[in-house]
Parts: sequence; structure tokens; C-alpha cells
Amino acid sequence: MDTFSPTSLAVGGVVVLITTFGLFKVMSSSSKEVENSASSEGVPKKEKTKTQIYLFFGSQTGTSEGICSALSSHFKSEGLVPEVVDLEDWDEDTHEEWSEKIRDPNALSVFFMATYGEGEPTDNAQEFVKRLKEGDGFEGVKFGVFGLGNTQYEFYNAMGKLVNEKLESSGGVRLVEFGMGDDDKNLEEDYEKWKEEKLLPAVSDMFGASTSASFGKPENEVKVSMGSSSSSSATPVPSSKYLWDAVPCKVGKNRELLQDTLNNANSTRHVEVTMPKSGDYFTADNAGVLAPNDSAIVAKMAAKVNQKLSDSFTLSASSGRIPFPSPCTVEECFSFYCDLTTPPRRSELKNFASYCEPGLTKDTLLKFATKEGKEAYEAKILNPYVGWGKLLTDLCKDVELSLEDVVNLLPRMQPRYYTISSSSRVHPKSMHLTVAVTKGVNAATSKPYAGLCSSHIAEAGKLRVFVKDSTFRLPDDSKPIIMIGPGTGFAPMRAFLQERVARKAKGRNILFFGCRRENEDFIYKDEIEAWEAGKNVEVYKAFSREGKEKVYVQHLLNKEAELVKELLKEGASIYICGGTKMGKDVVDAIKKAVGEDVVKELTAEKRLVQELWA
Repeated sequence: MDTFSPTSLAVGGVVVLITTFGLFKVMSSSSKEVENSASSEGVPKKEKTKTQIYLFFGSQTGTSEGICSALSSHFKSEGLVPEVVDLEDWDEDTHEEWSEKIRDPNALSVFFMATYGEGEPTDNAQEFVKRLKEGDGFEGVKFGVFGLGNTQYEFYNAMGKLVNEKLESSGGVRLVEFGMGDDDKNLEEDYEKWKEEKLLPAVSDMFGASTSASFGKPENEVKVSMGSSSSSSATPVPSSKYLWDAVPCKVGKNRELLQDTLNNANSTRHVEVTMPKSGDYFTADNAGVLAPNDSAIVAKMAAKVNQKLSDSFTLSASSGRIPFPSPCTVEECFSFYCDLTTPPRRSELKNFASYCEPGLTKDTLLKFATKEGKEAYEAKILNPYVGWGKLLTDLCKDVELSLEDVVNLLPRMQPRYYTISSSSRVHPKSMHLTVAVTKGVNAATSKPYAGLCSSHIAEAGKLRVFVKDSTFRLPDDSKPIIMIGPGTGFAPMRAFLQERVARKAKGRNILFFGCRRENEDFIYKDEIEAWEAGKNVEVYKAFSREGKEKVYVQHLLNKEAELVKELLKEGASIYICGGTKMGKDVVDAIKKAVGEDVVKELTAEKRLVQELWA
């Protein structure tokens, strides 16, 4: 069994001996000090019922939602009354209601804003941002904003910046200095620094709250009733509605796309998924795939909460909203709805500590959540990729949790998105996925790992899938298109070419494709060459490892700058799909060819569209 190896670990001046008998066994005498300060229940405070702190989140992958949940627990332990709000709830019908609530002079509104695509709001924040841009209803709002972004993307933290600026220009009062987190470096560290130095002092000034929380066990907001088989009348939490939308679909063809997988190349699969009778998609939409957790860890989690895998239960909540479909079995809960593999953030460990009895485990979890414990957290949790399942079942065996505790504590399983690589006109009853299978060796543990979702797709006979709109949409058939899609970034371009050929589109199709070697990872080579031979596409290829110097798609664009300018004059649209660094280099090449102002115009007109991943 894998556990932390016996070793001494200095955590903020406290020496912890980590042994194979649970997570933490022995601490120095100074642990008494830690227990008295960090685990005390504090002085009971007068109970309040009116919301004091609104925590709004605009999230695409659940990160900002997780931050809000942990922050809410912190404020509750202070005796404050926070409310976590999915910005999905802020729309045309509810705008006046929310406007009135946040303009309460005794309320503070904190917005956690992620950025999606090309500087756009996340799906759940689109209506809110629309209302904010109109500027009405935000006068006097006391606010703070934290942006979540990644500097690999061109529009770094665009939504956080926009919300911060618009709230102020609309008459809001900024009580918390604007903060930004960079996921390319250490978003959580950026957030913790902002929270400690900006947010908590502002909260203390406004409400007289201490910035040291009491960490008593929180009341579970979602309730679990065992043995119920009746349908729940509750509605989905908007941020996890995809758990209801995903349906099992049969896998048809599943084949290897690489010509050579021996030369240090991971597998890339072509997978055809049969559409359910009620399902459809548009060409180049995205498929969200939910992969199950490993069955062994699922069984261990059931044992952890003293339940059988076949036991069923129903969820309820005072809000009337529940985080995943119910009734369901314990096996379904831990297989599809709870994220057991992602390492918990430090703020989540702090929240977990509130479920622990006073003692060494609790104290050390709290220390992991501090600045002094950052290196220890990285060494023992983050770098070895210790997920929630392993943490709870192997490393914190002494912590007793109920099924209800775990449902409230654990984050939801997040889908993985793949651009559908087929035309809905040509393949209306199936959608094709082009999937690079993730695998490697963990540098911290020297053990092999495999991507949860990509490995599942490569082997499964059924997939739980739902369709999500894409920013990729074809122009009029008379217009030319320029497609830049190296590697699996070719997926939407394949869909476009199928669609344009089927529609007998008159506009020219130009493809810039790249891979390592022609005889190794030139995916869909036969199809591309057939289209090329049929005069359906003009292809420019970059094989980066075949010459003396590495050549990538951006180098081809530099060489073909005149062609790009000519096609743009004819009304061409440009589509870019692949890694963020490639996307940046490609856009730089286009700027070099036509100028930065033209690129801005193309982006605003949706004639330059990117779907990138870090």
C-alpha cells in the first residue's frame, strides 16, 4: 500500500513525523500550541441570518466555485453569513433582485471571475456580464474582484479586469483591491496571498471579524437520506448540470491514428460515438466526456463511509438545488460524481480540517494550508498527485466521515472536452473524437500515470457524453477559410472539411498542419491526401523533426504571408486549434503579415477564432 514514507517534515516550525500508520503520527511538543490556536472553537458569536458577504463565481472548470465554497466555510467559522452564488442565477429576470441585494450598505460582494476562450465570460457568467456592461443597478455596491487566468492565453484575465473596471465605472465602491491568479505559475499561491493581504483585512474592517477562523465542523448544506428510491424534486446546481446532461453512448470504431507509437509517441485514438436518439450536434461542437474513477478507489471510498456500493440514497438541500442526480447508488456517486483523483488545493485541505477531531491530523492539514506549509504540501500532496480518494482512504484513516460529509466536502467530477472531429451533416448519427492518450512517469514518485479520461476513452465500450456549443462556426460557403491545426488540433478542421466538401462550398479551404514526422504522427494522412488530390483543400505541412531545423506551422504562415493577406481581402475566416504556445506564435505570425489592428478587427468580427489548451 502506498503511504507517505517515514520521514521528518518541518512545517512552519513544527516537526511532523509521517509514518505508514496514517497521515501524521508524532509531532513535537509545540503541537500543543498549534492545537490550542488552530483547533479551538473560539467564542460563540451572535447568529446572523441576513447575508453579509456574497461570493459570486464565473467558472468553466469549477476552480472559482471551489474557492468560493472553501471561503464560505471560513467566513461561517467566523460567525459571518456568506452566500455562494453561481452567476448563472443572474439573468434578465433576476437582475433587479440581485441588484437590490448587493446594494445593501451592510453587504460586501466579491466576484471570482475566470476567462474563457478569447477574453469571453464563462458560460455561467454571460448574462451577468451583459447586464454589467449596461451599467444599471450597481451604484454603491461594495465589491472586490479576483480574476482567474493563465498567462499562456492572449486575453489573460480579461473577465476579471472587465468586471473590476465596470463595477467601479457603474458607481460601485471597491473595498478589496483587485487581484489576479496565474494558473501557468501558481494560481492558488496568488489567491492565498490576495486573500490574506487584501480580502480578509477588508472583511475585518467592515465586519469586525478576526482573520483567524475557529474551524469547527460546518453544517452540511446538502443532506443525504439513505434507502430512498423515490425521485428527488430538487433541481440541479447550475454549475454541475452537465452531470444530468451526460448520457451513456455506445462506442463504434476505435482505432489508432499514429503510424508509429514506439518512438516515444503516445497513442492517439479515433473514436466514433453513437448518438442517442434524442441527441444531435453542430459541426465542430465540443463533446464533454465523463470518465469514471478507478473501481478500486471507489470501493475503498464506500468502505470509508461504511456503505455498500449498492446502497442508494437521495439528496436534498434547503436551497432546493442538489449537486448531482439523485436518487443514486454509492457506486454511482463515487464513480461519476465525486472527483477522487485531483489533488486538493490548500484551501480545500483547510476546509477538510474542519471535519477532523482536534489532533495531529487536523493540525498538520491546517499547516499545509499556511504559507509555512506550502513546500510540505507540494512535496507530499501536489507533486506526487495525491487525490482526494487516496488522501481519505490511505493517508487519513483516522478521520471518520459520513457519506453526507464526503458529498459536501469533495469537489464534483469535471468533464474533459474534445472538439468533435466530424460533420453533423455527413455523420448525423455519430460523433467522432480525436483523442491523444495521456501517459507518463511522475517525477516525484517515479511511477507511471495515465490520464483518467483519455485512457478511459481509449478502452471503453460506452462513454458518458454531452454536447457543448463551440466558438467554431463556418462562414458562408462562398468565403475562404484558413485552418491552422497541428496534431490533434486538426480535429475541428477535419469536421470543417467534411462539411464544406458535402456542401460543395465554393470558397477555398487552406490547411496548415503540423506534426513531428510524416511517418510517425501524421494523423488522418489518407483523408487529407484524398481531399488534397480532389482539389478540396490546399495543404501546407510542417514536420518539425525531419529537417536540420525545427519547422512549425507559424513558420509556414510567415512564408505564406502574401497568401494570408490575399485571402483575408476576400473575406476569409481563420480558425486556430491546439496548444496555447502554438496559438500565440500563430497569432504573432498573422499580426506580422497584416498588422495588429487588423487582427483585433478579425477577432471582434469572429473571423479569427481560437480554441486552445494549456
